[in-house]
Amino acid sequence: MTLSLPTGSAPLDAHPLRSEPLNVDKVTTTPITSNAATTDSNTSIHLDLSPVARGIASASEKAGNTQEAKNTKIDVSNLPQEIKELLKRIVEYREKLKEKQQELEDVMRDQSLNDEQRQAKLDALQQEISSLNNSLQEAMSQLSKLVSQMDVDDDAVVGMMSLAMS
Repeated sequence: MTLSLPTGSAPLDAHPLRSEPLNVDKVTTTPITSNAATTDSNTSIHLDLSPVARGIASASEKAGNTQEAKNTKIDVSNLPQEIKELLKRIVEYREKLKEKQQELEDVMRDQSLNDEQRQAKLDALQQEISSLNNSLQEAMSQLSKLVSQMDVDDDAVVGMMSLAMS
């Protein structure tokens, strides 16, 4: 991943914080050419990010895949309102299922719980997961019925399923 930032007319040696950059594989400076005749020296900084920094950037890009972002994608689609509402419910159920499954794994790994406590928490989480699965199946069934009733074309169905499963 490459990141280039113009620095304007500030000198590169103004207020250095470190003699060597931290977690950066390579740093280069490149002069910016301009048609305007100025007395200021414009430069840009070119960074090749380390694997750790690339991972952080990738995680922030994936953050756009939140339930809110998914709902926005659903809202801007050209689908009927009834289908949009069902898709939002499906996305919500899927997100809640992921959370509950993560909680289930966390309880199974929690060494501070005794056997009784662990089993009680596991039973409660399994009930919640079962309930969410039933709700998800019901919403998917309703979606299927709506698609049949509205005679939605194949491309719209593919787009719908992509939105529901994202």
